[in-house]
Formats: sequence, C-alpha cells, structure tokens
Amino acid sequence: MRTRRWLARVALAAALVLFGLAAFDLARLVLEARATVESIGEVRWNVGRAVADAAELRDGSDTLESAAARLSVIERRLDRYGPVLAVASVIPPLGRRIQEAQALLAIHADLSSAAAESLDMAAGLWDRLTGTGDSPDEPLRALVDTLKTERETIRDQLAVVERAGRRLDAIATTVGGQLSDPRTEALRDSIETLHTALQAALLAPDALGSPTPTRYLLLAQKSDELRPTGGFIGNVAFVTLAEGEPRDLTYLRSYLVEDPTRPRVPPPPPFRRYQGMRDWNLRDANWHPDFRVSADEIQRFLALNGVEPVDGVLAFDQQALGILLAAIGPIEVPGHDVRVSSANAYTVLEHFAHSTGERRAWFSARPFYAALTAALMQAATDRLRTDPRAVIGALQAMVAEKHLVAAFQDTDLQRLADSVDAGGRLPDTPDDLLYVMDAQVDHGAPFRSIQQSVRYHLDPRTGHAALTINYVNGNSPADPNGRLADYLRVYVPAGTRLASVSGLTDAQPARQVNGLTEFAGFLDLPPGGERQVQFRYWLPPLLAARWSATGYALHVPKQPGTDGHRLTVKTPRGVVFDGRLTTDLVIRETAS
Repeated sequence: MRTRRWLARVALAAALVLFGLAAFDLARLVLEARATVESIGEVRWNVGRAVADAAELRDGSDTLESAAARLSVIERRLDRYGPVLAVASVIPPLGRRIQEAQALLAIHADLSSAAAESLDMAAGLWDRLTGTGDSPDEPLRALVDTLKTERETIRDQLAVVERAGRRLDAIATTVGGQLSDPRTEALRDSIETLHTALQAALLAPDALGSPTPTRYLLLAQKSDELRPTGGFIGNVAFVTLAEGEPRDLTYLRSYLVEDPTRPRVPPPPPFRRYQGMRDWNLRDANWHPDFRVSADEIQRFLALNGVEPVDGVLAFDQQALGILLAAIGPIEVPGHDVRVSSANAYTVLEHFAHSTGERRAWFSARPFYAALTAALMQAATDRLRTDPRAVIGALQAMVAEKHLVAAFQDTDLQRLADSVDAGGRLPDTPDDLLYVMDAQVDHGAPFRSIQQSVRYHLDPRTGHAALTINYVNGNSPADPNGRLADYLRVYVPAGTRLASVSGLTDAQPARQVNGLTEFAGFLDLPPGGERQVQFRYWLPPLLAARWSATGYALHVPKQPGTDGHRLTVKTPRGVVFDGRLTTDLVIRETAS
C-alpha cells in the first residue's frame, strides 16, 4: 500500500515536472514566435515607409523568408504538444486563446512566405524599371512582360494570402475572438495590402495594353466649377496603351465630342430648373454622385456621338496636376516656351484656357493642353525609371485626396480600383454616414473662393442629428463668374427621416437613392454673401440600437475635386473631431 502511494507520488511529480518543462518550452516558443512576428512587422514598416531601392526590398524578402522558416519550425514543435494543448483547451478561456494563437501563427507563416516571394519579385521589377539590372536598356514593356511571366507565381501567392484572410475571419466566427485588438487589425491591414498589391500585379499587363491595346478616356475636370465627381469636364483626351507605352494621344475640347445632329437628351432636373439647360451633353455627364454610374453615362454619350467605347474612364482635376508636378519636378512644354511647376500650374492652365490663341481653338484640339499632357506622360515615365516611389507616392496622394478617380469596363480592374478607394463609389456601410456634395448648376466657376465649414452633432438618446453647413462666397462682386449656384446634396443612412431644413433657396423633398437617403436643394449665393444651411433629422432606430452593442462609427467621404473643408463632429459619447476633411474619414468609438 505504502509502495503504491510512493509510486503515485513519483508519477505525479514526474508528470508535474514534464508539464512544467512543456509549459516552459511552450512559453519559449511563444516568445520566439512573438519576436519573429515583430520582425515581420518591422519589415512591413520599412518597406511601406522608407524603402529606397531594390536592395532594401531584397533585405526585406530575406528577413521574411527567414521568419517563415522559423514559424514553420515553431508550428512543428507545437504539434508535439498536441495532447498537452488538448487538455489545456478544456478550460474555455484558455482553449479559445490557444486556438486563436495557433490560427494567428499559421496566418503569419502564410503571410511571411507570400510576402517574401512578392518582395523578391518586386526587387526584380525595380531593377528593370530603374535600369540597374542585367538589361539596363530594356523599355517599359519589359516590366509588362515580366509580370506576364510571373502570373502563375502571383496566383499562388494570392491563394496563400486569401487563405490567411479566411483564417483570420475564422478567429471571429469560430473561435469567437475579438478582432478589435490593434495587432489583429494591423494583421488584417497587412493581408489586405498584400492582396491588393498582388491583384494589381496580376491585372497590370491587361490594363497596360498587353497583349491587346487598351483605350482610355481622360477627363480634365475644372474643380472651380465643382461637380459631383470633381468638376466641369472642360477637356478630354483619348489615349491608347500598347505594352505599357502611350500611343495615339488625342486631346480635345469636350464640346468637340458632341455631334450636333444627334437626338437631344433630357438633362437632370436641377440643370433644367436652375440653368435652363435643354440638352444634356458629355461635358455635364458626371452628374451622378457615384463615379461608376457617371462613367457609364459618359460611355453612353460617346456611343450617342458615334465615338467607339473605351476600356476605362479616368477623371482628374487641377490639384492632381500640382501633386504630380511636385513629384516629377517642373517640365517644359514643347512648342509653347512655357515651364510648368507645381507652384504655377493653376495660373498657367487658366492663362491658356482664356488666351486668344486657345480661344480660336475653342471647338478644336487644344494645342497647349495636348502638348502639356504628352510632356507630363513622358516626364512621369522618365521619373518612374529613376525614382519609382516619387511617382507612386503622387498617384497614392491623388487617389487618397480624391483628385483622381477611375472606372473600368473590366470587372476585376473595377474591383481593384474600388479596393484602393479610386473608384469614386457611393459609400455602402451599415454605420452612420455623412456625405456632403456640392455642384455648380449655372454658368460660373466660384468654388476656388468659397469657404465652407460643416458641423455635425448627434444626440444618442433620441437619435436626432443636426447638420450645419456654412458658406462664405469670397469672390469679388466684379467677378462675372463669382455667383454660387449650388445644388447641394447630402447623403445619410437609408431610412433617415428629415425633420426640418433651413437656409436653402429652394429645398427639395428627401428621397431614397442607391440605398441611401438624399437631402437636396438649391443655394443661390452672390459674391460677398454668407449663408447657413441646416438639416435636422432622425436616424433609423435600428441603427441607434446597434451602436450600444457594436460601437459607433461615422463615415465621412470627401467629395472629389474639393480641397478639404473644415469639419467638426461630436459623436454620441462625446468624441470630438475638429479638422479639415482632406481624405475620407472614419470616426469610431467603442461600445460601453
């Protein structure tokens, strides 16, 4: 009897020792995994923020490849402790943590492996682009060819990244994990970033005209005469891309695209009511707040005027030109003895828009703008070879600040544009929404001197919201184009009830548009005038009820073409935002 007790104690002691050793080894593995994950995060930070050349990309690739190998070893070592982990998993909180940790470990292993290959491929592309590889004289089409040959590798990497995304989703749906953890959110951001980059690499050859040339319509929008997607369409350009290189650039005044013999098209009611417009034209076709819809309308106008359809429509404004010139430096415009920089771009554009020589070409090709566009394309291509980050950074800034929007016929390309917020789409969100949109509907270009500020306050007890928009027309009374004839639209969640509106010259009834509620009306404000417009409304009760469980979020999109008006927001729990709306904004506060 005494011997059996002694043996039982020895067995228990041995079990405790073994369990302790296992726990110690598991703790060591956790620390090693954490250190490895932190090294992955460091690579992401360096590549995203300060990479200067292909060598740094390769260094990042080597680090990630090493991290992937270490994580694979850790996964195999953890498999040896399957029985121990199974016993520990019986305890509910601990079991959830173990499952979550195992899933996160697998996700990091997938990501580091895919990212290592992606960075190595990017380094090779960088070499070809900058002329530092084995074939320094290869043209831009070599990049397209490289991406085509790497397609199967890219698809394999995409599959791995998508698997990582599914595993992260499973943490919430199966394990019940909390995806609000900052590290988990950073991981999700990494997955989305890598997925977007790989998708772009996969689609780039087709978009750049390989193997079939692609034809695009460029819309030069004048944001002084603001419209929903950025501004009045004063000029257009048709450009064909073949193997990554621009061909057949044709730059026209938008009026020239119109066939005077075509049937008339009834204009949107605000144009008819406040401008007296009788026939809708391509130059005013960007009326819908969703750029995808406006682009489809523009395609219909092309067909109506006997113009062949295009593969995509890209719209930009004057600010986009300034951002690009800041990145590539000043350029000389051939044949015009003009040097254009980010500092004088607006002045130069205005001068040639109203000069005598260009006036004679009012209904013909615009010679200065055609030469400027060609020079910009060449300078951007040259800069891309010497400093890719400068050009890529400029494009990112244009998209983020809504000075460049794009719509494509190819559904995969359109999905990619939407994923990087370049699609100019109307928001689709279950949260609170505030989208203020202005449009000049009569002749004039006053918006450069319009000061605008927006205040939004929400009472959480009643779901009652107050939106106040202040307008100050800083144009000179002597300016014939200084009158503000603004058709204001505000988009809020579907089912919102309008209580009252004040300050508008002509208010319109609220209506449901594209799954949202639209408040609208006309504002007539002469130069030197000031006006306060206010909407009071009740948000849907179900929306307010959800906030107590999931927390509150307010989405505030930035209208394309705007510089960023002053925005003040007070949320249900008292969080205050006071700043300028330079990009799309999401304000969040957690549930109590």
